[in-house]
Amino acid sequence: MIKSMTGFGRAELKSAETTIHVEIRSLNNKYLKVNTKIPESLLNFEDRIGKLLKDVLFRGTVNLSIDYKSLKQEPRCYINKDVLKEYYQLISETRNEISFKQDVTFESLISLPGVLEYKKDSADGQFDDDGWSELEELIRVAVNDLDLMKRAEGENLQSEIEKWITRISLFLEKIENESQVVVQKYRDRIHKRVSSLLEGTNISIEKEDLYKEVAIYADRCDISEELGRLKSHLTMFRDVMEKEEPTGRKLEFIVQEMFREANTIGSKANDTDIVRYVIEIKTEIERIKEQVFNIE
Repeated sequence: MIKSMTGFGRAELKSAETTIHVEIRSLNNKYLKVNTKIPESLLNFEDRIGKLLKDVLFRGTVNLSIDYKSLKQEPRCYINKDVLKEYYQLISETRNEISFKQDVTFESLISLPGVLEYKKDSADGQFDDDGWSELEELIRVAVNDLDLMKRAEGENLQSEIEKWITRISLFLEKIENESQVVVQKYRDRIHKRVSSLLEGTNISIEKEDLYKEVAIYADRCDISEELGRLKSHLTMFRDVMEKEEPTGRKLEFIVQEMFREANTIGSKANDTDIVRYVIEIKTEIERIKEQVFNIE
């Protein structure tokens, strides 16, 4: 069963101290491209996260974001008192040496480098190798949620594609039926034309010459092989869609071959009705092609 490349999945883990929220989005891409947006506290897992996604996904632009929140009420800013005291002592000594009377304000001291420090992430260092299994399971849950949406969208795509394949098969039947009378129509047409040209003369058309011309035409406009290959491509396309493995690239190749056979039929047939049917077939193949680019 085919799967779409587009989808969305998420997972969340809540505990008494933390909340971790994972979101994963997938868009169309000929190849696999993984983008991650994670907090600094998880940067040591970035390579593992990328490898995990590449092991379970095959095509598409994948955007993974992880949001971490700590429920602990810990101060994120603090004053380095040792540095503050050192600044104050140094300034006081210098002020006495140069007989400077103005007092040093607290505001001026706190703005000096190293006095007021900011914790980039209160959870820094919390996630070590022991926390990877928990995070890995959470990401896998989000990936499974993504996969469910991709499968559902894939079913819709397959349903539409099946309709177009059925229409192509109907047009192929019409072409096959029409091709059986094309030679006869050409024989009657050329006989009528030559007879008209020779009317009033003593010249008569030789049947052998007529049959030879018709035989050459029949060989030139024979499309039985192309019809057989195009039917075979339709059968193969259906078979590939039913496989569980990623099928997008293989389906793209089959669609290209379908176009090739349809073009050959149109150029060889030399019949207006068949050409009209070929145009309809190519329209349906084009619709299939557009949707195949959405398949993983």
